[in-house]
Amino acid sequence: MRPTYWIIGLATLSIVIGLFMSRDPERAERLSQMYRDAAFTGEARQMAIMGLAVAIGAFVVYLTMTRR
Repeated sequence: MRPTYWIIGLATLSIVIGLFMSRDPERAERLSQMYRDAAFTGEARQMAIMGLAVAIGAFVVYLTMTRR
């Protein structure tokens, strides 16, 4: 089976589960609280964005230097 089908299948499954979870108000509140608890805030968010920017920049430099 192709990896694309796996990705599409998993994305569809996550959408269906998300819709099912958001129907029940109690489950929706727990899911919302889980998202808030897992989110980066304040300085941690700034550090994560900075790390991502450095990683993308390093990847672009790597591609530029190794290309002939």
